[in-house]
Amino acid sequence: MIGLRQTQFETVVAAMLALVLPSAAGGQSRLQGHVIDSEMGNSVASAIVRIGRDTAVAAAADSQGFFLINGLRRGEITIVIRAPGYEDGVFKLFMPDSGEIVRQFALDFTGYMLPAVQVQARAEVLQPRYIDFERRRLRGLGAYLRWDDIKQKGYSTVGDALRTVRGVRIQCDQARFECSAVMARSPNCHPTWYIDGIEVHSFQENTPIRDVYGIEVYRGTGEIPAEFGGSTAGCGVIVMWTKSRPYR
Repeated sequence: MIGLRQTQFETVVAAMLALVLPSAAGGQSRLQGHVIDSEMGNSVASAIVRIGRDTAVAAAADSQGFFLINGLRRGEITIVIRAPGYEDGVFKLFMPDSGEIVRQFALDFTGYMLPAVQVQARAEVLQPRYIDFERRRLRGLGAYLRWDDIKQKGYSTVGDALRTVRGVRIQCDQARFECSAVMARSPNCHPTWYIDGIEVHSFQENTPIRDVYGIEVYRGTGEIPAEFGGSTAGCGVIVMWTKSRPYR
């Protein structure tokens, strides 16, 4: 009888503890991640993954860019991913009580700490999209800013970059809180904008610049190549080429 009562007591205690303290399986979740190149979409091998900037390594991505972290508690976490040749990626995630989250993490390429031959090989893969930009840049008519110039100078917006181009002014409408670029030689008319080869009506100067591959600035008819000529060419032409980032 005593043994029976003790068994019943232990059963009741176990049930109460199950309600108060969730099991490891029910109270934790896991993250399955895939680290990729934000521009090309290919896997980034051997990336280091941390939960927070100052914590120990939580996981290392394999040769295909995949990693797995177990035992994550409910709540928001900060994931920091580092890999040679890429900017540190910082991501916020909210983990559920239990289960698995599957997520891609895209890193931005910089080339830092990579051999020059590897950086050049990447540029050759991307070259078909920007070959005309590079051809005109080498010809030297107009002003040109490429992604590596933009990154080196630390520009944060298109307007910041255009302000450094000789012969370009940024005019701001204080009433509308808007700014636009004009050419110093024709300040009373607005230049024609092209985005990835397509003519557009305008482009806000405060646009973030991280997705820009290159900018071409033609300040007058004497600089403008035939492919961008037209009835409004006298006001100047600004051509933007964006990076192909379907994976961001």
